[in-house]
Amino acid sequence: MKILLSSVCLESGTDIQLSLYYLKGYILKSNPSFEVSIHCFTENQSVPAILRKIIEAKAQVIGFSCYLWNIKKTLHICRRLKEIRPGVKIILGGPEVSPRAEEILAQEKAVDAVVRGEGEESFAQFIQAGPDQIRGISFRKDKKIVNTADRPLLRNVGKVPSPYLNGLVDLKDKSIKDVPLETMRGCSFRCGYCYYHKNFPYVRYFPLSRVEKELRLILSHKPHEVYLMDATFNSNPQRAKKILKMFIRYNRGSNLHVELKTELVDEEMARLLCQANAYNIEIGIQSTNPRTLKAINRTLDKARFRKGIRALNKLKLYYEIQLIDVLPYQSYEGLKNSLDWLYSLHPAKVVIFRLAVLAGTALREEAADFGIEYDHRPPYYAYKSNAMNEAEVKKIEKFSYAMDRLYDSQFFQKTLFAFKKNAGVKISTILEDWAAWESRFKRRPADYPEFLNRKSPMFLAYLCRRYAKAALYEKLLPGLLKGR
Repeated sequence: MKILLSSVCLESGTDIQLSLYYLKGYILKSNPSFEVSIHCFTENQSVPAILRKIIEAKAQVIGFSCYLWNIKKTLHICRRLKEIRPGVKIILGGPEVSPRAEEILAQEKAVDAVVRGEGEESFAQFIQAGPDQIRGISFRKDKKIVNTADRPLLRNVGKVPSPYLNGLVDLKDKSIKDVPLETMRGCSFRCGYCYYHKNFPYVRYFPLSRVEKELRLILSHKPHEVYLMDATFNSNPQRAKKILKMFIRYNRGSNLHVELKTELVDEEMARLLCQANAYNIEIGIQSTNPRTLKAINRTLDKARFRKGIRALNKLKLYYEIQLIDVLPYQSYEGLKNSLDWLYSLHPAKVVIFRLAVLAGTALREEAADFGIEYDHRPPYYAYKSNAMNEAEVKKIEKFSYAMDRLYDSQFFQKTLFAFKKNAGVKISTILEDWAAWESRFKRRPADYPEFLNRKSPMFLAYLCRRYAKAALYEKLLPGLLKGR
C-alpha cells in the first residue's frame, strides 16, 4: 500500500514536519511492507501545483496534518483530490481538526476520517484494519458520523521510533536549516486559550538516553538551529539542565530555540543556555493582570520572574516575552501597564500577539461570558471584549509597530529610557506618541524603517515640545545621533 503524508507549511517547506515523520516511523514499525512518502508544501504554492505533486505519488491513502494556518487550503486540496481520484482515502489529523472532527466530516464529503489527538497508533491501525474498532477515529458510516472512544495516550513515548535515529530524515540535506526535537510530550499547565494540554493532558518524557543520541546525531550535521518543541522546556529544571549539558557537549556551532518559564530560570540555567547558544528563547506570560491570569488559569510570580530575567540579561541572552491582547479582563490600559512593568526590567524584546480563540479550548466555551467576539473562520482572531473595544484592538497593531521601531530595533532604545527618566513619561505613553507621530507619513518609501530611523531626531523634538522639555532635546540628541 502506498501512503502519502502531507502538510501545507507557513514558510519554506524545507523545515522538518516532525509529526509526519513520527507517523511514518510508526507505520513502518507496524508494517514494513507499506510504502510511505512525505511531501510538504508552502502556503505560497498554488493548489494546482500541489495537486500535481500529490497525484504523482499514486497513493491509496493520503494523510494531512492540519493547523489553523493551513486548514482552508488543505480542505480545498481535499475537495479537488476527490474530484480527480474518487477512490483515494483522505484522512486528517492535527490540532485544528481534533476538536472539530464531527463538524469537518459533516461539511466536507471529501474527508473520509479524522484522527483525533495523539495519532501514531490510531493512524497506523486504521490504514490496516479500518476504523470500526480503532480508538481515536471519527468517520462516516451509513451517512452517520461515528466517533470511536478516545484513545489512551501512549504511556511510553519512547515506543514512537525516532525519525533521526532511524534515518527517516536526511540530515545531510543542506536545505534543512532548523531541526525540531521533542524531549517530552504534554504540558503541566492548563492555560484556557491553549489546546495543546487537551491533546496531551499530562507530561511524558522521552528517555534521556534517546535524547542524547538524537542530539549527538543532529548536532554532528551542524544545522543552523535546533528547536526543542517542548511546551515548557524547563518545567523540570534539573532534567532541562541535563539536556542543556548534552547540547553543549555535542554542539558544533548550532543555535538553540526553547520555550521557557522564567520563574524557573536560575543563574546556572542561564549560564547553560548561554553556553548552548540559546539565542531564540520564547517566554509567554500573556498578561500581568492577576484577574486576567486567573481567568485563563495561569500564574505569575513577579519576584521570581524578575530574578529570572535578570539572570538572562546578565549574560545578554536574546529572548522574546509574549503578551496576548484580547484576553478576559485585559483592557487597553491594563496592557500598557503590563508593558511598562516589563520594560522596567530592560527585556531583550516584548511582543503582543493577537488572541486566537481556538476550537476545543476553555476560552472558546467561555468567550461570551467575557464579551469576547472573534472571527469564526481560522485563525479565529478576537476583535473585541468587555474590557477592550474594536478601536483599541486596532490601536494595538500600531502600538506593536512602535515597540518594534523604538525598542526592538535598539535604534531609539537608550533615548527611550533616558526620556522616561528625565521627563517622567511612561514608556507606553511614548510608544503611543510615536504611533500618532508616525501616522503623519502618508507616503512610505521602500526603506521605510530606515526612513523612520533618519527621522528619529524629529520625533525626539516632537516629544520635547509635547511635554515642554525643550532642554532635553540638546541633552539627548548626541546620544541618539551616536546610535545612528
